Amino acid sequence: MFLKNLLAKPNLISFYKLENRYYALNEQYKKNTLIYSETKEFENKKDLEKYIKETSEENPQTYISTFITSQNQGAVPSCNKQKYKELGIEIDNVKLTCVNNKYSFYTTIYELMETKKAYPFADFIYPAFALIDINTTIRTNVLYILPTKEYSYILIYSDKIPVFSDIFENVEETIEEEVEEFDDIDIVEDFDDTLDENIENIEDIDDNEEENSIENLDMEYKVFNHIKDALKEYYENGGDFIEKIFIFDTIGLQENITDTIKDEIFIEAKLEKIDILKTLNTISRKNV
Repeated sequence: MFLKNLLAKPNLISFYKLENRYYALNEQYKKNTLIYSETKEFENKKDLEKYIKETSEENPQTYISTFITSQNQGAVPSCNKQKYKELGIEIDNVKLTCVNNKYSFYTTIYELMETKKAYPFADFIYPAFALIDINTTIRTNVLYILPTKEYSYILIYSDKIPVFSDIFENVEETIEEEVEEFDDIDIVEDFDDTLDENIENIEDIDDNEEENSIENLDMEYKVFNHIKDALKEYYENGGDFIEKIFIFDTIGLQENITDTIKDEIFIEAKLEKIDILKTLNTISRKNV
């Protein structure tokens, strides 16, 4: 048994909670080759814990990871505690993760402890911005956004370092409610026209597909606004001109959102689909 455990390849299990359900990915690698993969969905945390326990008993070299989803986190273009003080961040109240001795991600100690309390079986708890950072390809004058059902996480890079971060909540509002508070009439009309066209196109689709289509359009509208608001704040604080925008899609956005961004904000955009669970395991592989 000891020899079997010693020779066993590590199991990497990533998970996260979405709308009261739990999603998990169990992977095994031999060097850089994936030799086993299993995706699971659980109705409650108890079932998730049972699955993790059974896997861990079979293979003690099992590592569990998740990420913090809340707004109580951010990025700082330094690992120096003095920089945190300059930005008004109380260093005694946050846990920071330094990357390459150049920049850091932080979350509040309270949020970290609450996550550990909720998931005591988790070996690694990553900041949401780490999911963006590991997937970046360009790191100069570029904006990355990772939208999820709950939040949109934004990182802006300059000279290969994240210099701006923000998190927007994807509140349950309809496009019509948001339009009332939006100032740019041309953009509002564009989204209204798109909404009308999409509703016409899905009249013959069943109720679930129609609901999903309208929900996705609503999310695209929010993502567009989050990018616009982040750019405004970044430029107002003296940021350099952004040359490209990357959207790391995890929720099924349509490719035409990149056309909307280019037409209205005049910045080239690219939509890339990423898997949160696989990304978490990729980060964990660097730590085991």
